[in-house]
Amino acid sequence: MAGIGVITNPHSRRNRRNPKLAQQLACILGEQGTLEMPHDLAALDKVARLFLEREVEVVAINGGDGTNHRVLSALLRVYGEHPLPIIAMLRGGTMNTAAHGLGITGRPQALLGQLTSLYAGGSPLPLTERNLVLVDDNAGFIFGNGLVSRFLEAYYEGSEPSPAKAAWLLTKAVGSALIQGPFVRHLTAPIHAEVHLDGHLWPTLPWTTIGVATVDDIGLGFRPFHEVVQHPGTLQAVGFGCSPMRFAKALPSAYWGRPIDDPAIISGLGTELVISAEGPQSYMIDGDFHHGGQRIHVRLGPRVRLVTLRA
Repeated sequence: MAGIGVITNPHSRRNRRNPKLAQQLACILGEQGTLEMPHDLAALDKVARLFLEREVEVVAINGGDGTNHRVLSALLRVYGEHPLPIIAMLRGGTMNTAAHGLGITGRPQALLGQLTSLYAGGSPLPLTERNLVLVDDNAGFIFGNGLVSRFLEAYYEGSEPSPAKAAWLLTKAVGSALIQGPFVRHLTAPIHAEVHLDGHLWPTLPWTTIGVATVDDIGLGFRPFHEVVQHPGTLQAVGFGCSPMRFAKALPSAYWGRPIDDPAIISGLGTELVISAEGPQSYMIDGDFHHGGQRIHVRLGPRVRLVTLRA
């Protein structure tokens, strides 16, 4: 049995605001597949096993970056050596960074409608491929510690997250950097760690943040990982060991996807990055927070096929 399997996240903010969305998606899907709404990670693993047993060809995810990350992690756990299904991101979350970076546009209903129409008609799906980034059994496309995870922590605090709030926080951070204010000092508190990319030791620097990605766009139009798209089968790691002021000066180059000319900003392509710090480390994958130990091993994951719809 083949078809489309839709996974909708009942806990995402968008889905809570529109409780009828799951029913709308089920109507759009019709006889082309099945819709599942797992309420926890154990239920998500059961859904992944169901899709494997039914040989589902396309898994469509109704959620944002965090939901995509959780679903991809569950699929990897369950599928093991079996080939992963095609993935379609329906942009059903507050943060849809990976989907945006792949050029996917539209609302969940329109994206699923386009997907089911193409599938039912036997038309080829528009596909691109990217490798996953893995930390333990967590899978996604973007990893970051330090400033990246602290910025997201501020993003989720207080008022409802939104692109406007993210832009405001970025403006606040740049302004704080100009006066060495408390906000930027909190964001950029240094991480003392040894960093190895494919076994090669990076310079010893007070790291502000270390990021790894297999997509170039990490949100708000910033493209610090612009090299990775031209080098399939690699991940790109970028470490910022500079002052807040120099970090702020590097932002235009990161935005335009240009090389950053600063000896304290290190970039490289490889397949695994090991960060050995003095104490436990927090990090994020695709906007989802995790607590790690003193040693974090970020490695290249399998290549996945992604539907690039524009509705």
